[in-house]
Amino acid sequence: MITAKITLCAVPAESWAAERSSPSTIDIASFAKDALAVEKRLAKGVNLDNERARYSLLCTQIESAVRQTPLQDASDASSFARAIDGSKTPCQNVDASYLAATSRLFRDLPLQASSMRLGASYYPPDHVPAHVNAFESAAANLPLENSEVVAQRIHLFRLAAEFGCGVVELQDPYHFEATQPVQDLDLWDVDLQDSAQQLKIADAFEAVDEIEGENAYDILRAQLEDAITLSQSGVSRSVNFSNQPHNVITEVLNEFAYSPSGKVESPVYVPVIYSDGSQAKPFPLLCLASRDDNDLDVLSQVPVLTATLLSMRHLALDHEVDMAWLRNREVSKSRTFSETDEFCYVQTQRQLMESRVGGGLRLHIYQTGFQPAVVGFYRAVVEELLFRAGQPPSLQVTPLYYKGKAGYRSGKAWH
Repeated sequence: MITAKITLCAVPAESWAAERSSPSTIDIASFAKDALAVEKRLAKGVNLDNERARYSLLCTQIESAVRQTPLQDASDASSFARAIDGSKTPCQNVDASYLAATSRLFRDLPLQASSMRLGASYYPPDHVPAHVNAFESAAANLPLENSEVVAQRIHLFRLAAEFGCGVVELQDPYHFEATQPVQDLDLWDVDLQDSAQQLKIADAFEAVDEIEGENAYDILRAQLEDAITLSQSGVSRSVNFSNQPHNVITEVLNEFAYSPSGKVESPVYVPVIYSDGSQAKPFPLLCLASRDDNDLDVLSQVPVLTATLLSMRHLALDHEVDMAWLRNREVSKSRTFSETDEFCYVQTQRQLMESRVGGGLRLHIYQTGFQPAVVGFYRAVVEELLFRAGQPPSLQVTPLYYKGKAGYRSGKAWH
């Protein structure tokens, strides 16, 4: 059956610190700091859609960084110490009843659950002792102290506190395994519609408004302008897309993808890096020819193919779209961000090449917020448009961004 797989990971204190002594240690300090700041802003109820999108992105970056580390099961202090000494992340897997227990805590003790940040996917080292004390007390009040999964969680947090670690929770909500369904159905008091809504929020459209005093679009645009200018003078400057909203990435890249002359030009390549320190293929810019409305009339007769960029990210759309362009199970494997970018780029490159024999492709893509997938996808789109230059238009890609209750809005088309 399909169930949830949850892994509780104890991440050493060094990873949460602004300065690290070992370059091999993952760095989640800035993500955690920013995410905690977003939590405070969310509590004020201001600009909720944008803040939730930002929060989801930061949590994803924390979790992605931990997924890239070698995990080692650690059920006691000695195995915990061996894992840390071996530069591995101590962890424990818990079964699906974990979600039932936390759901019950939220239902019956909402104030306590909120004050201890229950439901967060990350707990910095200085949060762990107070959290586990509050969690153990709340579980005893229900009572849930006899629950095996609750005891397991408490034990892991106690070990993390003893070794000065923080805790990051990894969830795979669509894990397939042969198992018996949970019997205590009364505990599964989770609103599935709200869960689906949270998946949408992870890919929410980031309005091009003021973000902490600055405009996200203008910030990325200025970075690309500088990188392009330096590249044209023979100096390499990388652009980091990791902390940028996915719709801003797409719209800014679209602006710079086309040549000033309106004709096909040799690309100016801008180096791409990610927050994990990995470097991806450079992105080709200032190279595509412009198409006028008469040219694009050729494409108006081509049926639209609708797709989500990643499977399992827009569940409410499954009955409306034709396909998922990339499989989440394949994209989310443990890799560096640049390797994920490369995977998405190669897969997109292959599929666009296959579409050449189909007489034209109009693709409407419901976009995900995972930056390496976005950058890899559009790199392949630019290269495919370059290949088809000089021919009648046969490829058009239109991104769609989620805007909460307003639904989806179309971005600028690539053609």
